[in-house]
Amino acid sequence: MALYDYLAVLFFSAFAIFIGGSFILASKMIGKSRTTNEIKSSPYESAEHSVGRSRDIDTEYMPFFMIFLPFEVVGVVMLLWGIGAKQMPYAANIEMLGVLLSAALLSVLGYKLITDGRR
Repeated sequence: MALYDYLAVLFFSAFAIFIGGSFILASKMIGKSRTTNEIKSSPYESAEHSVGRSRDIDTEYMPFFMIFLPFEVVGVVMLLWGIGAKQMPYAANIEMLGVLLSAALLSVLGYKLITDGRR
């Protein structure tokens, strides 16, 4: 790759960070300053008082993430790998098959965690 290609990627990354940062900065500047009210900022669950901490929800959604990762992210990587698989060395193809196998195992494990939690 030429230096121009690296500069193009660097410029695109800087531009993407600038756009996202400018939207966040504009919303902070334009938005109203809110005063903290304990009652208004408390979680509302169908008129029920909340039990536990708000961080407990992380473990509830972990199995869904374990299914999302193989099917979405690894799926796209496998599509791109399929385009150039003939030009890649043998060892790289074996590594990509290992990624596919680990993604399949993660999806089975995530499905197992979801179905066990519903009983």
